[in-house]
Amino acid sequence: MAKIPNLKVQCPCGREINHPSEYKLLLLKLEMKEIDILCPNDVCYLRELGYVKFDVKDSKLIFKEAAFYPPFVTWNASQLGSEKAEELLKLHLRILISEVMDWPRIKETYFRYYTAAGERREEVSPEGSEV
Repeated sequence: MAKIPNLKVQCPCGREINHPSEYKLLLLKLEMKEIDILCPNDVCYLRELGYVKFDVKDSKLIFKEAAFYPPFVTWNASQLGSEKAEELLKLHLRILISEVMDWPRIKETYFRYYTAAGERREEVSPEGSEV
């Protein structure tokens, strides 16, 4: 039986994150094709810990990049050592992207509000005049 690695990292606010499924994901920047990775602590003073960016090609979502912001990375490097923190945070991103994120739902949400050209559907009526 393979040993399950300890995935625990910590936000500077003090909240321990034991698994990537604990992060909150926010699809607020739809026009930028960006998903915010938020601290699970609702009163965290940092709030945003990182992001996931995607692109759209041939009506498919394509993963572009993901990263944690420097304050979160630096905090964990100071707590765990830079090598271990880098390894753990990369693993968190890999698990978040491949197992936690609901890509079909993100795609549905994206295409519900945007055409392939990137225009908001509710801003333009079928005749082409503004609503």
